Amino acid sequence: MSEKEKNIKTLTMTSKMNVPISMGTFEYIAGIDPKETWKLVTEGGMEIEDFDELRNKHHDIVGEQINTKEYQEKLQKHLDEVVKLYQGIIEKKGDVVKPYIEGRTFNFVLGMPRTGGTTLYQAMSDIYEWPWNDLLLSMTHNFMPNGKFCVEHLATEYDMGWRLPWNFSSLVFELCQFLVYANNEAPDSEHFFIKSSALSYAVKFLNFLFGNRANYYVTVRHPGAIVQTSGAEEITREDHIQNMSIWTNLYSSIIRECRPVGNLYVVEYGEKLTDFINSVLEKEKKGERIEETSFFEFEDYDKDFYESDSVKQMFDYVKASWKLFDYNFPIPDKCI
Repeated sequence: MSEKEKNIKTLTMTSKMNVPISMGTFEYIAGIDPKETWKLVTEGGMEIEDFDELRNKHHDIVGEQINTKEYQEKLQKHLDEVVKLYQGIIEKKGDVVKPYIEGRTFNFVLGMPRTGGTTLYQAMSDIYEWPWNDLLLSMTHNFMPNGKFCVEHLATEYDMGWRLPWNFSSLVFELCQFLVYANNEAPDSEHFFIKSSALSYAVKFLNFLFGNRANYYVTVRHPGAIVQTSGAEEITREDHIQNMSIWTNLYSSIIRECRPVGNLYVVEYGEKLTDFINSVLEKEKKGERIEETSFFEFEDYDKDFYESDSVKQMFDYVKASWKLFDYNFPIPDKCI
């Protein structure tokens, strides 16, 4: 063995890697109108059939343009910037990353679906002047990032999720697409917002990427109410069991592996959600207080299941997970 071979300390290795181009990026280049999708959310209650119809329409619009020279040139220019940022993060090049994060706060609305996250996302965005209605839903709301890169098995405590090398790379690349998009479309915003249930499983990853520049808003609702509002024609005990397993794993995952470096706020669905929004309005001295809303309390949910010893132990586990880091996690006592 030569002296050169004996002194090898590092190895430069080049390999091909496939990373995803997000649905939002394709829509952005195609010029999809963000307000069209948000109108369904704010006025139509986001009915699945209407949403699927609109998604198919947008898919067709992208399909009509994607093979044109103009579209490909725009896409390539956009992706060149995304790749540069991705490489800057991976190679720890602060000068490359700095323009996208300096002077900004990154706000993540986490928690189970149907827990008030969209309401909180819109309210906080308005307060901190994040132009959510002018930004693609596919880039800011549940579709960014793709959940499969964060978690594979929703109810499995030791799911590797984003820690798998290929998922880690894909997750970084997806968030780079968000950062480039947001930097171009909301350059004056000091607060960036993403609502994502999937990122509830990746707070440790967000710590790595954003550190103390992040705020976390965790929305919580009684798991029985989440099931009752699922839209299913028939709800069974099995539905409650499955949802409870996911509920337990998601809320314990947020805190289980690490203390979030940024600020963490837990917002319970119902009157406390309204109170929280009003408290921020008062603190920031922006806008008028929102009116109190009456919340429907379910009486016909599976009370026996949620009052059983096994479910109480699951509630206790989540509460204890948060207590380890000196956070109080509210267990909802009303099914609203």
